[in-house]
Amino acid sequence: MKTVLIVGSGKRVREAALPALQRLGDRYAVRGIYARTAKSVEVGGTAYEVNALDALDGVEADLVYVAVTKDAVPGVLERLTSFEVGGTDLLIDTPVVRFKHFRHAAKARAFRNAWVAEDCTELPWLAPVRAAVGEPRRVVFHRSAYAYHGVATAKALLGCDRVTRGRRKAGIRTLAFANGAVAEIVEPRDYSRGWVHVAGSAGSVTDAPDEVAGAAALEAIVTDGACTGLRAGDAVAELDADGTALMGAVEPGTRVTALMDPLKRVGFLRLLKRIADGQGAYPLDAAIDDMVVDYHLEKLGMYVSNPLTSARTGLSRFLLRSLSRVSG
Repeated sequence: MKTVLIVGSGKRVREAALPALQRLGDRYAVRGIYARTAKSVEVGGTAYEVNALDALDGVEADLVYVAVTKDAVPGVLERLTSFEVGGTDLLIDTPVVRFKHFRHAAKARAFRNAWVAEDCTELPWLAPVRAAVGEPRRVVFHRSAYAYHGVATAKALLGCDRVTRGRRKAGIRTLAFANGAVAEIVEPRDYSRGWVHVAGSAGSVTDAPDEVAGAAALEAIVTDGACTGLRAGDAVAELDADGTALMGAVEPGTRVTALMDPLKRVGFLRLLKRIADGQGAYPLDAAIDDMVVDYHLEKLGMYVSNPLTSARTGLSRFLLRSLSRVSG
């Protein structure tokens, strides 16, 4: 059984991490929870004491999960790495660091392994969609993806981890990938109204057949108010008992995009299972790349991958660290 130390006590911890860990009680044990101030929180009928981070006197756990505000990340990483962490794994929330704090991301490399809790890459509808459309070539996230999460989801869905260029114009983000696939993200995000359409070599699917004519249906499988799986055309991905429990009550006919929040809880559960099985989670470098791409689109309206802009190159990392020393 792995021991887990949690840093943070906000919504993300209460509504995703602790419920998932409770479902994995035979594989994980919460060693302690730390946050800016001491308090008590209750999740699923269990009370947890939260200690002040200043009281932390060592990191004695197999895994540390960090879910704090973006501006708090540099200080938390500084605090954690003041102890010996070479035998501990790190799971940190997106986007790891803000662009202006880029240099602080290096502290994560002090851990044995550093992964990112990008649950969008483990959404349970991704596999049946890929099976239904063949080789995915284009995805449209109509008000159904956000910032760096959208980049990561597109990477997972389109089967390519490298964005070659992108643009943001009139509320639409367009990403081109190294394998020739394209993602279009229509803003602003609104899961209650959003939808997704994926086209590939063998057809297309959507969770909004009223918006996209001729595409096969992407839908939740609901039995007696419980979601037991996802269907895309003829492809089905069943949820296990843990996944169904984390989905909560689901009304038949609810659009898949409208279920994004509980689906992300299932994604988080799957990340934890991957870690427990020795497979790791979303790579640190991939998440930082997502953040950099998103920053360029947000601030400049465009992104072109080259040795100066890609977070994957040594030259770019050097430049980004230098810029972050100037900006904060």
